[in-house]
Amino acid sequence: MSQPELLILGNINLDLIMGTLDHWPERGTEALVQVQTWRIGGNAGNAVVAAHGLGTPFRAVSTVGEDFAGRWLREQLGEANVEWIPRAYPTSVTVALTHSDGERTFVTQLGHLAYLEPGDLQLQDAAGIPYVLLAGGFLTPRLKEHYPAILQQLKGQGSRVALDMGWPDKGFTPELRAEVKGWLPAVDYLLINELEALELSGEGQAGCLRDAVQILSQCVGPAGVIVVKCGAQGVLLAEQGRVLTVPAPQVEVVDSVGAGDTWNAAFLHALLQQRSLEDAAAFAVRVASQAISTSPRRFKVEGHLSGFSEEKVEEG
Repeated sequence: MSQPELLILGNINLDLIMGTLDHWPERGTEALVQVQTWRIGGNAGNAVVAAHGLGTPFRAVSTVGEDFAGRWLREQLGEANVEWIPRAYPTSVTVALTHSDGERTFVTQLGHLAYLEPGDLQLQDAAGIPYVLLAGGFLTPRLKEHYPAILQQLKGQGSRVALDMGWPDKGFTPELRAEVKGWLPAVDYLLINELEALELSGEGQAGCLRDAVQILSQCVGPAGVIVVKCGAQGVLLAEQGRVLTVPAPQVEVVDSVGAGDTWNAAFLHALLQQRSLEDAAAFAVRVASQAISTSPRRFKVEGHLSGFSEEKVEEG
């Protein structure tokens, strides 16, 4: 494989996807669902699968359990450029429950992810890699503790860092909100969804997304980019005082789990090809839309999707 141009760091685990479930069963009872799928999962795992499918020159690092699930993961990603670090703990499994409105609920046992250490990443070997995706921070607690140092080291080595930390299991408390905002000056691309943007900014679920984006734009560095993934409505981007919106095509959704992680990989893939910010976002929307509407998933797309609208962010 060619020299990696993207480094993916974070949570690779096994997903058990089940659905459709719209009402949680009462204790002591049982509910039947129609769908059950085993799949590579996690924020970083989904990005690895997409990057591999797109042909991105990437490298990934992850711990893995020494059990059946761990062996299955390694076999499934056998051709991908993943460096596995065995741990004598169960391999992490996430149960993803799908709902008829397209939303998902996740239940995760951390397993091997709880033992991914900063030293495992061998960040000195990342020198010269243009882009790094730091994913699933709230599911890699030992890494999260060292995010400030990790971000500074990556930045010092010349990498542009994209961050998608996921959703904290206890929500965005004031203390956690302050901690995350402390990371942002060293982040080049903050990749989050609409709910995360509202909660991280302090706007709350009833708040205004544009206001949330303005608040977060003041937390990143001068050249930082805020990306808010809004599902079927596409994405919203903020960069240096302007807002871009990229619509998503209408598709028949087969499986939406991992859509945002697929978007992340496609976006960085396009940036590596020297695409503009808006073209990279549009390409990523198209790739993610195709992925969630095909089974088995397809990532490569034909043609070029542009088309976006732009408006100036009010200053002050």
